[in-house]
Amino acid sequence: MTVARRLAPVAAAVALTLAALAGAAAAHAQDQRPNVVVLMTDDQTVDDLAAMPATRRAFVRHGVRFADSTVSYPVCCPSRASFLTGRYAHNHGVMGLYLPTGGYARFNDLDALPVWLQRVGYRTVHLGKYMNGYGSDRPAIVPPGWSEWYTAVDPTTYRMWNYTLNVNGELITYGGPGEEPERLYQTDVLRDFALDAIRRAAGDPQPLFMTLSFLAPHHEEGPVRARTGVTVRPAPRHRGRFATAALPRPRGFGERNRSDKPKFMRRFAPLDAAAIARMTAEYRARQESLLAVDEAVDAIVRELEATGQLESTYLLFTSDNGYMLGEHGVSNGKMLPYDPSARVPLLLRGPGIPARRTVREPVSNVDLAPTILELSGASAAGGLPIDGRSFMRFARQPRRRSARMVLHETGGLRATSLQPEDDTGAVPVRNVRTYRAVRDDHWLYVVYRSGERELYDLWRDPYQLRSRHRDRRYAPTKRALHAELQRLSTCRGRPCRLGPTTEIPDPFDGRFEPETARRPTPGAPRRR
Repeated sequence: MTVARRLAPVAAAVALTLAALAGAAAAHAQDQRPNVVVLMTDDQTVDDLAAMPATRRAFVRHGVRFADSTVSYPVCCPSRASFLTGRYAHNHGVMGLYLPTGGYARFNDLDALPVWLQRVGYRTVHLGKYMNGYGSDRPAIVPPGWSEWYTAVDPTTYRMWNYTLNVNGELITYGGPGEEPERLYQTDVLRDFALDAIRRAAGDPQPLFMTLSFLAPHHEEGPVRARTGVTVRPAPRHRGRFATAALPRPRGFGERNRSDKPKFMRRFAPLDAAAIARMTAEYRARQESLLAVDEAVDAIVRELEATGQLESTYLLFTSDNGYMLGEHGVSNGKMLPYDPSARVPLLLRGPGIPARRTVREPVSNVDLAPTILELSGASAAGGLPIDGRSFMRFARQPRRRSARMVLHETGGLRATSLQPEDDTGAVPVRNVRTYRAVRDDHWLYVVYRSGERELYDLWRDPYQLRSRHRDRRYAPTKRALHAELQRLSTCRGRPCRLGPTTEIPDPFDGRFEPETARRPTPGAPRRR
């Protein structure tokens, strides 16, 4: 069915919304549990928040910012599986993007967050991207646990127009070849579905759990690139807004001396003028695509306020992974353990959350599900143990610290893509060796499948420019971190949440080498 044939159902939905609003006060008297709304982007970096003033106002002025938030597996499908289960990939089993090792077909959606929340009376709503491979087989299926479902189906997920949504079991295509009106832009369509769900929640005795997963700033699929010459398309009203923006060049951009890096990293050619031009165009389009997301976030916050629900709603904003544009000489990509790839924005506001505060405790996306379980009063009883932990105690007391380290892991393929796509948009499977890593605010230790290693002292080298894995002074540190990596690589449940079994030694005992000092020792002493 096309959009044009949906005018009558939309009118009916408006009538239902008006009726629902009339019963708002009585409904909320029945259930005082909070709403939880998760807003997720795709491939957004921490620095990309600079393009989103409304989002910064909504969250930073009224909530907390997590300064050290990372994802356990820096690529979309495994990362999203960790969000929905609170488990590391070696436990939830989604170890890649597609079969046989990954993709939606590998995900056990009977043992996941929406099922747990629905079990205790939440109305669960998902909008937007779900997981790679969803819809390629039986696209009309609505996974268990979801009360409402407005989800992009493959192979159209990575399109801003001419995409198909599964709307509660009905497949609806928005736009077509050459039919690209602004009203059908995917971000805007998802925004409107979300606003309608929020209006109806005001009169619903059930609390709301909603996940809204935007495609932006991820690139579109190959045919779009072949036709238009671009990888990311913003809404028409935003085109050109960043036309003169310069490509950021942080420390480590175009890193030439990669002798401390693994062999595959040393093979990349220096960034030339053509690569810089391509990256600049991609950067500008990515920023412009986030403007529609920023408008959507603003509209959602305003709708929650207008319907009297804002003060009883927890809102989280995050991304499934970061993205690299020139850092360490990598022209584009993710998957790597370095900060531009593994760090993501994480913002939180809601009842009892202090305003304008920064949390420096390291957190991971495996912590999202247990946090939501705490807020909702639900549990994952009957399923696999949860690896993550709630971060609410750190949100409420931002100066609080712990000694836990978090795990990064990749797998399922011998390697994955780090090169620019070709003209068809085909993604080559090559270049990035799979690895496992542990990190906290002080250390990042990586072991690759090849046996190569990296060790970064993040207090003295926050941009990961000088691996210390060959530095004899760091040998005791490396041994302790390797033991922690071995422990976390096979952990399940409570052991994943504990701190290291032995102290991680600092060869300089907290002192800084003058030639490498870049920032002060962070935060208050950590509790063990």
